[in-house]
Amino acid sequence: MKTRSFLLSVLAALMLAGCSEDAREDEIPGNVLVGKAYLSLSLQSRTSTLTRVDNVKTEDGSAEESAVETVTVLLFDEDEMCLDVVNVPSGEITVGNSGGSTPTTATASKAQLVPEKTKKVFVVLNSAKWTFTKEVVVGKAWSTINTAIEAVIGDVATNSKFVMASAGTKADGALTPVTVHKPTTYTAEDVAAAKKAAEDAPATINVDRLSAKVQVSVKDPGFTKPTGSNFTFNGWELSVTNKSVRLYSDLVTYDNATPGAVYRRDKNYLESEQPDVSDINTKEANMDAAFNYLKNIDNIGENIPAVAQGDKASLYCLENTMEATAQQLGFTTKVVVKAQYTPDGIGKDANYFSWKGAYYTLAQLKAEYLKHSDGTGLKVDLPAFLIKAGIMTQAEFDEGQNKRDEIVANLSDDVTAGNLNAKTGIIGRFCAVRYYHESVCYYDVLIRHDQNITTKMALGRYGVVRNNWYNIELNSVSGPGTPWIPDPSDPDPTNPTPPDTDDDEADAYLSVKITINPWTYWTQGVDLH
Repeated sequence: MKTRSFLLSVLAALMLAGCSEDAREDEIPGNVLVGKAYLSLSLQSRTSTLTRVDNVKTEDGSAEESAVETVTVLLFDEDEMCLDVVNVPSGEITVGNSGGSTPTTATASKAQLVPEKTKKVFVVLNSAKWTFTKEVVVGKAWSTINTAIEAVIGDVATNSKFVMASAGTKADGALTPVTVHKPTTYTAEDVAAAKKAAEDAPATINVDRLSAKVQVSVKDPGFTKPTGSNFTFNGWELSVTNKSVRLYSDLVTYDNATPGAVYRRDKNYLESEQPDVSDINTKEANMDAAFNYLKNIDNIGENIPAVAQGDKASLYCLENTMEATAQQLGFTTKVVVKAQYTPDGIGKDANYFSWKGAYYTLAQLKAEYLKHSDGTGLKVDLPAFLIKAGIMTQAEFDEGQNKRDEIVANLSDDVTAGNLNAKTGIIGRFCAVRYYHESVCYYDVLIRHDQNITTKMALGRYGVVRNNWYNIELNSVSGPGTPWIPDPSDPDPTNPTPPDTDDDEADAYLSVKITINPWTYWTQGVDLH
């Protein structure tokens, strides 16, 4: 399940420590240059330089989402063993980007010393949590470096500190092949010529933000169905977000993809890599180890989690993708929407109940209760709810049907006002009777990736991919959600929706040009029901 990488264990002691000083050219005497080379970087946005057919919509990042403070370049030989690390000084490079109202234009950096054996590179911008020192990465294989690292979204997406890394290609993978330029001799003239040759022909590298972006917007406040019902949007939050991320995730091809769309293989992509939910005793702990879930409360003393992101607000999360058969409820990133929905015939934002698909005021529920024979239907289900709500004790229930009938008959708005509140509907989950306090309810919206994938359970249909921006547009609503937060890690044990339910060394010179990708932008229209 969770792979704790070499980086996590080693970097814990080195995190935020300063990198060792790279040797400077003017400090190197005579033939010490043998076995070394130079690296020149040019970093720029590719918004106007797309070379492939691309039907996906792109949106520029904000200035904060595109800012670059540090540039770290990992150098590899042809066998993908790390040779060295170059940290480009901030004063020696201008990163071009598409962010904000005044996009910057890239300028090439001064040449940086690198080993001649350098054949491939990997770039990390704003490395933040991970400080790549020579002691940590030199001599290590790329596969060892690129293992899943436990993280929170704040590690990779904070104001003006968005971690970005090489986007890679399907053909070459994570590491970009480069051609280095070597001086014929080590005279000043030949060295200068090699530097110029490198800077005149930089290798182009695209970088992606490691985070995905999610936005929720309400299309039309008058979209409520059926006529006579009422809906008020109260906020949203993300749930089922990944707890770890790789610097690089392999690109994945899939059928019927929107041209230009990208899907990737994250660290728990395969069904076999997802948390084990086969044992009810360990299921929730296993799921919580891999994902962050928006949780319900279990008792009156706990606080209800805030679901308070506003209309058109944005949140960031770590990449979360899965193979076709692993697109399952408990492991797919989603949006939880909070709202007030009142069915037709019940006053706006009123308290009400539901039972077997029908909606009731308190008076209507009591009348329905009387229609049932002892020991059947609502005569069983309503007392069970009242016990959960603290209005009836187990001892009173055990006295028999007459006592139960007496308590139900004495229910009034005054009685329920003192016993039923915003927490009751959540605590009373798993009861056949549902209680909606002031009409508050919650909706589950699984995030679709490629909107061109219409076949259920087809690869690329669900998931969130790095550097992709998902706008969830609420189109309509046709009924209330649940009075509790949809939490797949805590399903109803008597009527469960299981979490595994399907979602649908000589010298050379090297110059590198790095591109920051704009956000790939998706809009998903959803109907709440």
